[in-house]
Amino acid sequence: MVEICNLVEGRLVRRANRFVLEIEVAGKVERAHLRDSGRLTELMKPGNRVLARPKKREKTSYEVFVIFDEYVPVVVNSSIHTDIAVEILEGEGYRIEGREVKAGRSRIDLLVSRDGVSRLVEVKGCTLVRQGVALFPDAPTERGVKHVREIMERRGMIFFLVMRNDARVFMPNQETHPEFARVLMEARENGVDVRAALLRPELQEDCLTIKFERYLPVEFPEEL
Repeated sequence: MVEICNLVEGRLVRRANRFVLEIEVAGKVERAHLRDSGRLTELMKPGNRVLARPKKREKTSYEVFVIFDEYVPVVVNSSIHTDIAVEILEGEGYRIEGREVKAGRSRIDLLVSRDGVSRLVEVKGCTLVRQGVALFPDAPTERGVKHVREIMERRGMIFFLVMRNDARVFMPNQETHPEFARVLMEARENGVDVRAALLRPELQEDCLTIKFERYLPVEFPEEL
C-alpha cells in the first residue's frame, strides 16, 4: 500500500500547459504541478475535483495527485508508479536489483530477480478507462514503443498500472497509437510478460492510499 497525506481538495480551473494546472483552493486560484504528460482529455474538465499537496513554492504551489472522473478518483502522479510496482512485485517474491537501469538507448524502470532469473521491468501508468476498458496510451508515445522494443529484446516485463478502480479489462489503445498496439502484441507473442494491475485509490481524511486489487485480463484488438 502506498500512502500520500496532507492533501487538500480543489477544483480544476484549466490546464495551463503540459505540466501545470490552475486549480481553485479555498477560493484562490493556484498553480499546481501535474506529473502526467498524457492528454488526460476526459479529466480536464473545469470544475472537476482535484486532490493536491502543498509544496514549497517554486513555479507552482501544489502537486496534483488525483483528479476525479465524475465520482471516480484517478491517480495522475507518475512519481509514485515505480514504488507501487515495487510493492506488488516484492509481494510476489521478486527482489529489486536496480532502478533506472540502462538498456540499449533507454533507461528501464526496474531490474528484478526471482529464483535466480533476472528481468527488466518497464512500468506504465494508465488513467484512461472507457466502458470498463483500460486503454494505454492516451496520446501517441514513440518513447513507449522504444521501451517495449528494448524489453522485447530481453524478454522482460511490461507492467501497466491502472490508476483507477473502474476497469474490467486492459487493451492497448489502437485508435490513438496503432504502432504501440502492434509492438505490444508482438512483444507478448515473443515471450514478454505483459501485465495490467488494477489499483484501488481510497481517501480517508487528508490521506490517499493506493492498493493493489487484482490483475486484469490483457486483450488485443481483433484487427491487429
